[in-house]
Amino acid sequence: MPPVRQGRTEDVRKAEVNREITLDAIDIIITEDPGDSRIIEIYKDEVLDNCERRFIDMTGYYRNGELLAAKLLFDNILESLEYLYGDRKVSDTEMLKDFWNEFSDQNIKNSGIDIFDIYNSLYLDESLFAKEEPSNELVIEKTEAKVIKQNNPGFLYVEEKVRELFSASPEKASDDFIRLVYESYNNYLSDKIGVKETYIRSQKYINFIKTKLKDNGLSEIYSYIPAVMTSFYEGSKNGSIWRVENIKEYRSFRNNTGASTALVIKKIKELSEKKNEFRIIATILEEEKYDLSKKDLVKDIYTENFANFTAMTIILSNPVVHGFEGVDLDGAEESKYFASYEEYIKNPSKFTANTGSGSKTTSSSSSKYSKSFIRIMYKVQKGDNLDKIADLFKVSVTDLKKWNPNDTSKKYLYPGMSLYIQGDNFQYYVAKSGDSIGKIASKFGMSEGDFKKINSLSRNTIYKGRKYIVRKR
Repeated sequence: MPPVRQGRTEDVRKAEVNREITLDAIDIIITEDPGDSRIIEIYKDEVLDNCERRFIDMTGYYRNGELLAAKLLFDNILESLEYLYGDRKVSDTEMLKDFWNEFSDQNIKNSGIDIFDIYNSLYLDESLFAKEEPSNELVIEKTEAKVIKQNNPGFLYVEEKVRELFSASPEKASDDFIRLVYESYNNYLSDKIGVKETYIRSQKYINFIKTKLKDNGLSEIYSYIPAVMTSFYEGSKNGSIWRVENIKEYRSFRNNTGASTALVIKKIKELSEKKNEFRIIATILEEEKYDLSKKDLVKDIYTENFANFTAMTIILSNPVVHGFEGVDLDGAEESKYFASYEEYIKNPSKFTANTGSGSKTTSSSSSKYSKSFIRIMYKVQKGDNLDKIADLFKVSVTDLKKWNPNDTSKKYLYPGMSLYIQGDNFQYYVAKSGDSIGKIASKFGMSEGDFKKINSLSRNTIYKGRKYIVRKR
């Protein structure tokens, strides 16, 4: 039993506990007291792992003199560590001491880094931030490239992978572009759950797509286009995983994965010349369409969109490095994708919008391909109950119980517990320059409070290039 809060008697506390236990399941209150230490144990390894990754990123910013960014990450580490102590209030020093004792990367511990020196300088040296120029968190000047390379192993990994990707291309990766990829890479990994969901969904399609690309003499690099176009989410409004244009010619089959893949490969082959894959992909991402001609391939590839694509390709093509091992290919629907692909190749006219009964058949069969949804892991917050959570996500309490039978069978849920939600009414949105919580929430008909809750945001900071969960319009 955790210690009683100051100012509350044991009798009062017992009365409150007894009163909470009598609530019906639909009105279960999310209490502040974790109570069962097993809950803490379940999350302890995950919390410590996330804190270690943030600490490594933080040291990179700290060494490069990006002190505001370093302090933001250190704030996040401290907030996460507080969860491990439940209702017991401990000092930052005690938390950091425990954290450092359990830090798993011995190489980091042996590198001469002193976690307390960093803490003292970021939190106790009042003159430190006075020395810093106005906030420049998302921009690194060209002259800083060498410093980043020398002090940041994460940057060196990204640089190596970018140069590998570019090795077979006539295009060259500049230091500026690699820095842009590195920013995108960090932004994606800051949403580790979201990226892993993208990887899991990709396993349903990737073998089929790569097989057909190979059959057509095309590079498998094209198979990662859906990762940044739709996160491999096959929503009915997305135009399948490829986000095929919503025009009359394609409307009857754009949600049919097999047929739309055949169309995309056909369009790419029409554009394909020797080693111009990057230029094709960059143009598709900028124009957000596949109906292009060769004269359209004049887009600069060194863009934010192509940097996002490159970063996501590095992550998805190196699953073990990023902790995605153990996820098997999901080939349950593969035969349908191959069948509809071949059907389109044999008779494309059957899939056009003006084919009468043939179109109806395709539309009916393609409905089987449009029942996907994004998988949302919602972090329970103080003051929640099942009714409130169901209302937030526009689902029923019955569905919440069905999706989370083990968690909702208990008398209490606790802050930080993850509930799985089938997000039929939601989609992903990638933040752009100039975005804010208010702008994004307004754009998708949400309140700022709901947007922050759904995305588990404790601050009003939005990061360019990061994916956020929003309502479908």
